[in-house]
This record gives sequence, C-alpha cells and structure tokens, in this order.
Amino acid sequence: MQPETTLFYDVDTQRDFILRGGRLCIAGTERIIPALRAMTELARRLEIRIVATTDRHFAGDLELERNGGKYPDHCMDGTEGQFKIEATMPQHPLFIENRHLTHVERAAAIAWRGELIFEKQLFDAFAGNRNTAAILAAILRDYSDVVVYGVYTEVCVADAVRGLQHFGKRLHVVTDATADIGDEGPSFRQRWRDGGVDLMTVAEVTSRLES
Repeated sequence: MQPETTLFYDVDTQRDFILRGGRLCIAGTERIIPALRAMTELARRLEIRIVATTDRHFAGDLELERNGGKYPDHCMDGTEGQFKIEATMPQHPLFIENRHLTHVERAAAIAWRGELIFEKQLFDAFAGNRNTAAILAAILRDYSDVVVYGVYTEVCVADAVRGLQHFGKRLHVVTDATADIGDEGPSFRQRWRDGGVDLMTVAEVTSRLES
C-alpha cells in the first residue's frame, strides 16, 4: 500500500449512528471514535484521498417507517444527527446529491481533491445515490487499494464492500474502526476474508502506509 494509490472510504460516520442518543445508534458505538479520528488524521497527514457516504433523509423517503419502511427517522436533512461526528468532520468537502449531474458537475467531482461525500436516501450508497457507481469508477482508475471503515458492519459497511468489489481493487476493512450492530459481525468478516478482503487494524494500516 502506498499513500498515493490508496483511497479511504468512510461509511456513514454521522452523529445519529455513532453518538449516544443518536436516532440509530447502537450502544457502545462511541468506542470506535478514537480509531475514526486516527484514520482521518492519517489521511490528512499522508494526503490520502477520502471518499465518504452519508445518509441524508427527507420526509418522503421510502426507507422511513412513516412511509412504510423499516427505520425510524434518522439523519434527517438539516438536523444535528445528519452531520458527521467531529472526528471525521470534513475540512474541504464536496457533497454529491442524489440527482442528475451535468457533465461539468461530474467532472468537477472526479477532479475534487478534498473530501468527496455521497449523500444517499438508502443505506446502500450504490442504490441510494444514482451517481456513486459512475463517479467511483472514474476515480478508482488511479487507485489500487481501498480502505473501508465506519458503521455498521452488517448493513452499510457490508453494502460498501459488496459494491466496491466490482471495481477490482484490493479491499481492506479496518476492524477496530468499524462497529457491529449485533453478533453477526464475525460472520461478515469471515466471508470477507474468504473472499479476499484484507482485515486490518488502524495500527496495521498506519504501519503499512508509513513504511
């Protein structure tokens, strides 16, 4: 792994998922905040590109219970819970909305050197934002390794891994910067390992990138 050919993929590190009292926070998730901070600081120190996903929900979204979906209101547009936590707060972000982009907008997103953030209305960023797959396909031409971390293992992180596997890059999941919902996390990690995904700790990622 080399910093110039490695991309960090930050999955949904938002207040409603991670901070105590968040609308969809699993008890104990706050324990990964130091690891998330370490990943963000490593990226900035080594000038590693960060791509992130975030939920951005509106009243009519089908994922919400109010509309017959599975989940209570969370990460609602403009609320505190929608924002990323302080440890992963972007410094120079470009937010990619789930709408048609012009050729100029798409080119600007691909060329953007700050944090690129895909806003989505479904947990799966490849289904919840119509631009994710096409923009990532263009960006990832310049990268050989993608390092994934965030929440939650069994849902959004699993969706991210599944979607990213289509691009043929070396995938790494940072286990101590990722939180589980329940007791199925180990089975997901075993399937990833069996499928060629590299499981690493923050310390191991740091060592390999700084060597």
